[in-house]
Amino acid sequence: MKNLFLTVFFATLLFVSCNNEEFLTTFKVGIAEKFQQGEMNQSDDNSLKFSITEINDSRCPSDVICVWQGEADVKIEFELPQTGFVVLSTYDNLIDTFGTYSFELIDVLPYPISTKTIKLEDYDVTLKIKELE
Repeated sequence: MKNLFLTVFFATLLFVSCNNEEFLTTFKVGIAEKFQQGEMNQSDDNSLKFSITEINDSRCPSDVICVWQGEADVKIEFELPQTGFVVLSTYDNLIDTFGTYSFELIDVLPYPISTKTIKLEDYDVTLKIKELE
């Protein structure tokens, strides 16, 4: 009975420790790539590490006539080369810099439709990240 208990205990411990590992998505600097909220992203040379922590979408749905086009804001939080964040906007801040990198917001998809609710995990944020010279 004691051996069974120890086996179950260590199996549970192993399972829990494996689930706490951080999953990294690798990307290349210099080309436009899609990212999603909640994923940890790391450059292929390990010099940049970030995640998209917020997406706020108040754009006018494509099937509605609006007075203002609205905007989508994307908050990017960094772990490397240092900690910090930037907020990019489809309205007035398409490009921003952090450290030695520039971040260009290319697109936020899907575009809103008045009859559909978009879940945060369904958004794709296309960014072009370049290293500054």
